[in-house]
Amino acid sequence: MKLFNLSVNQLNQNGYSRNMQTKGKIGALFLFPINHTPNDCLSCDGYSLLIIDYEDLFKVIGTTFNQAGDSDDTFRVPDYNITGRFLQPNSNVGVQIDAGLPNIIGDFTCRSIHTSGCFTSTYHSVGQAYWNNVNNDSFYLKTFNASLSSAIYGRSQTVQPPSQTIHLCIKYK
Repeated sequence: MKLFNLSVNQLNQNGYSRNMQTKGKIGALFLFPINHTPNDCLSCDGYSLLIIDYEDLFKVIGTTFNQAGDSDDTFRVPDYNITGRFLQPNSNVGVQIDAGLPNIIGDFTCRSIHTSGCFTSTYHSVGQAYWNNVNNDSFYLKTFNASLSSAIYGRSQTVQPPSQTIHLCIKYK
């Protein structure tokens, strides 16, 4: 069976534009299970480069990865190897997302004032109450707040998954 008059739309199935500037896959990422950088690639270590020396790569990534204070005649390759950040597909490309965990909170009542780590105690008068069949009119409200034991709790709605490290390179020629 032969195909005739086959044409390709300039938008792929997800609506992303085909980039006509990426001749020869310049700007493509390559990953390796070892520390290896091919001759036509640069290690993704956040290097600052002169635009004039890497014009084709600059046409693709521009100043997306530049930092405050970088000169107007330079641009940076992404820093994926040194920072060790996870690569997360997203339509908002180039944004760094900080690590974090959802917070965990709760409370219960007891007769102990002792506090430790993520547990705090607050005096709580409950009026006529019974504790182990003994009349008592005061308890301590124990509050559990994981963010009191580590600031990583409550920073995010996601959890870091198990991972495997790799070496990333970006094609420049």
